[in-house]
Amino acid sequence: MKKTLFGLIFLSIIAIPFISYAQEENPFNKWLDELKTEAKEKGYKEESIRQAFSEIKEPVKRVVKSDRNQAEVVETYADYLKKRVSEWRKKNGKKFMQKHEALLNEIGKKYGVQPRFIVAIWGAETNFGTIPLKEPVFSALATLAYDKRRAEFYRAQFFFALEILDKGFQTYEKMKGSWAGAMGQCQFLPESYLRYAVDYDNDGIKDIWSSEADVFASIANYLSSFGWRDNETWGRPVLLPDTDESELFIELTDDLDPPEECARYKDMGAWRDLQKWQELGIRRLNETDLPERSIPAALLLADKGDKKGYIIYRDFCTIMKFNPAFKYALSIGLLSDRISR
Repeated sequence: MKKTLFGLIFLSIIAIPFISYAQEENPFNKWLDELKTEAKEKGYKEESIRQAFSEIKEPVKRVVKSDRNQAEVVETYADYLKKRVSEWRKKNGKKFMQKHEALLNEIGKKYGVQPRFIVAIWGAETNFGTIPLKEPVFSALATLAYDKRRAEFYRAQFFFALEILDKGFQTYEKMKGSWAGAMGQCQFLPESYLRYAVDYDNDGIKDIWSSEADVFASIANYLSSFGWRDNETWGRPVLLPDTDESELFIELTDDLDPPEECARYKDMGAWRDLQKWQELGIRRLNETDLPERSIPAALLLADKGDKKGYIIYRDFCTIMKFNPAFKYALSIGLLSDRISR
């Protein structure tokens, strides 16, 4: 009898926490059910919803880890630019500029974007289409929408992705991307795909995964839509005068207001007429004068104390529509220069 009673007591002790755990609702599953309910309320097809949620099981740890360790934040300018303006990218950028010369020139002329910038962005985003895109877009976007850092933004991207699937613009199987939910060879987020992707080869699909014509035109259309100026360039590396770097950022009463496309980037420093920078001692790398043009320009300094600086123009800010990081835009500008020589 004692053994039987002990056995019952023992079973009760181990069963209580098990029952409690089983009844406890997983917060991610609860959140996912709410997301699915919202998708139904928005009127998406049942089959589209089924596919979109089919592989979402739990937050993807590698996605959150990548979001917390983005190279634009954790790497120095020197390390970042060395990796992204590499000899491999310069060599292959030149090769692809030649291989697709006719197509790039045609697209560049139509959208008013120099081909070298199209190829530079293609190279930066997916190494000219050679990086395998394996992350299911919906799983990545759901993870980032559940995470608190930019939840609202990525929740909206999730529904933009669902719209792409629901309207038959792309199949579920093809919707693979990066950890950030960016898709295709030009790494468009779903909202950007809906707004700027182009079916340039006229096959009925805006195929930024497989069609180089669509990839190039989509990049060009994106830049053009944000006011790209093909009669200017991104900027240039410059020599700094032998003075305290901080003095170059003193705001003067006659400084220019930032151009509209650059106004959101408050830490760019003062915008001045290019000739004002000339007066302050900024020179080209070969020690010659800056161009004799009167255009808005800002001075961007790299790692503190390395005496490296870059005069940047309005197109630099347009590049940052792809990725709002100075290091990224510099890498595109510098790579575009290297592959066009």
